[in-house]
Amino acid sequence: MANNPPSVLIVDDEPLARSRLRALCERAGLFGDVELANGGLQALDKVTEMLPDIVLLDVDMPDFSGLRVAEFCHGLARPPEIIFTTAHSRYAVQAFRLEATDYLLKPVKESMLREAVERALANLARSASDSDPDVVPSLWVQDGAGSLQLAVSDIEWVEAERDYMRLYLFGRSYLVHQSMHSLESQLPDDRFVRVHRSMIVRRDVIAEVRRQGRKRYVLLHDGTKLPIGPSYADRVTVAAQTGRLGGSETVTE
Repeated sequence: MANNPPSVLIVDDEPLARSRLRALCERAGLFGDVELANGGLQALDKVTEMLPDIVLLDVDMPDFSGLRVAEFCHGLARPPEIIFTTAHSRYAVQAFRLEATDYLLKPVKESMLREAVERALANLARSASDSDPDVVPSLWVQDGAGSLQLAVSDIEWVEAERDYMRLYLFGRSYLVHQSMHSLESQLPDDRFVRVHRSMIVRRDVIAEVRRQGRKRYVLLHDGTKLPIGPSYADRVTVAAQTGRLGGSETVTE
């Protein structure tokens, strides 16, 4: 992509939805080439032909599901950033399992589209640099009617809530509209550890790693218990045993 505006493929089986998204893209002024596909099957051909940077992808289409299109894109040498645009919230979990950049509900608002595209551009830039992702020192969150800037180093743990992330710190919590994959890439790996598909924890707030039967969890210094997902158990155990967590180096039975 270099410094050129990103190319975009809009995939939707409804002509009015395609036209509206195209108008939003043109009004936002963030894009280069904008192509259209009238369904999932045509999207496969267009993705292969144009190799778009970003795909705005409907989910519920009669010929070929948008989720299957996303799976196809993951197999490409240079997969595009996927932003789902749909009238249905029920596919959100599946979408983020596919590491979608965002999940926007119709009617899509220009402000939400702009935020999603900016995240997609940041992801594309990190991929193009072929280096470790650039972490950020702070995040902006909504606080009542205004915004608040939080230092990343103050975040104690993060939990996914649908297409939002809830940040916990200082006995309070804040929501940020971001995917787990995107947020994880902005947090320094030496300070945070993913313990579950939907949870990230700052290493130095973990007091112990415990096991009860077949279930494992981390115990935070304030007494909070957070489950360890089966896919993340080995990395958390190794981190504990090598002293890369804030508390005990042993796993408590």
